[in-house]
Amino acid sequence: MERQQKDRKILLKLFVLAALVRFIFILTLQNRFYFPDEGEYFRMIDNFLSGRGLIPGEHIKGFRPPLYPLVSSLFYYLKLNLAGIRIFQVVLSALTVPLIYLIGKRVFSLKTGLIAAVISVFYPFFIFYNGFLLTETLFVFLVVLSFWMLVNLGGSWKYPVRAGIILGLAGLCRPTIQAFLPFIVLLMAGFRESFQIKIKKIFLMLFFVAVTMSPWIARNYVVFNKFIPGTTMGGYVFWEGNNPMSAGGPCHYFPENIMQVEEIERDKVFYNMTIEAIKENPQRFAWLLKNKFKRFWNVVPNASEFTKPLYRIVSVLSFGIMMPFFLLGFFLALKNKKAQFMHLFILFFTVFHMVFLASIRYRIAIEPFYIMFAAYGFLWLAGRISSIMRPCKNV
Repeated sequence: MERQQKDRKILLKLFVLAALVRFIFILTLQNRFYFPDEGEYFRMIDNFLSGRGLIPGEHIKGFRPPLYPLVSSLFYYLKLNLAGIRIFQVVLSALTVPLIYLIGKRVFSLKTGLIAAVISVFYPFFIFYNGFLLTETLFVFLVVLSFWMLVNLGGSWKYPVRAGIILGLAGLCRPTIQAFLPFIVLLMAGFRESFQIKIKKIFLMLFFVAVTMSPWIARNYVVFNKFIPGTTMGGYVFWEGNNPMSAGGPCHYFPENIMQVEEIERDKVFYNMTIEAIKENPQRFAWLLKNKFKRFWNVVPNASEFTKPLYRIVSVLSFGIMMPFFLLGFFLALKNKKAQFMHLFILFFTVFHMVFLASIRYRIAIEPFYIMFAAYGFLWLAGRISSIMRPCKNV
């Protein structure tokens, strides 16, 4: 009972401090969009509220996932606009911090959870995306919340149900998570439970993923007469990250009038063009894989607009300084069954973006787990150093 009361106080303090730090940041921003993608999400919101549908444009009706613009449209409908969305994202990001504490405590130890959560309060990349009309903050919250359900799957039957709903919502925010579902099932199949219980839990989770995503799937079938659980953006991104002019990051080199081609056909054309480009120059594709790995794990920002010394220093002193501890913690925890979801998610996201398109912005979803592994590695190293130093003090 006393431990629960202490935990509640810790969770509340983490939330309040994280919210305060994030709120101070959004007060420094102007009432405008800073990224091109924000404009596209705003067009979806405007089209939806104007009765034209949840679409960025007539030629890209299934190009973007629906959840983020749908949620954001509520704030524009209530006349709270961008300021309201930023405050909402501050709350979501602040709620993510206590979840990081709970997962770290559950998977590793109380100290690991607490250190990871305190780092997350002040982690600049978690703070930064609160200020923009982008999916990052909502997606990170849903990913972390779904992982809290996943690491508790050995408990009550409510966890596979909740995990399915939240993973479904995450899939409607960023379809990348849909491709991770088979790996979740694979890990669940390895649980030390009877075959019948494992099958029931897997079925429940997948059923509620499907139920949660079904309105979007049904909408896409009506619009395109095709089964499309995600978006029509896959081919576009595949081409952008692998075309003859690409270096693995954003690259606006597209065939003339390609966006006028019918949407489903265009997606296929992009995939076919990219595969042909890879076949013609496999050595370049191998180089792109390597370069996209570097871009994804870069310690400093890749984008030219973020090359100022301040951005580089902040990145090195946050993400960069944790890298050795992360690597240590990642490998030390390989035998930890509870950490396997985190291991596999980090590996999956890395490989996925090596194949498609890489940017440190897309890395944000794995960074809560990066921080947890770093905290675990730091505590292990600190314990080892302390045990070595102790006999010296007794001499």
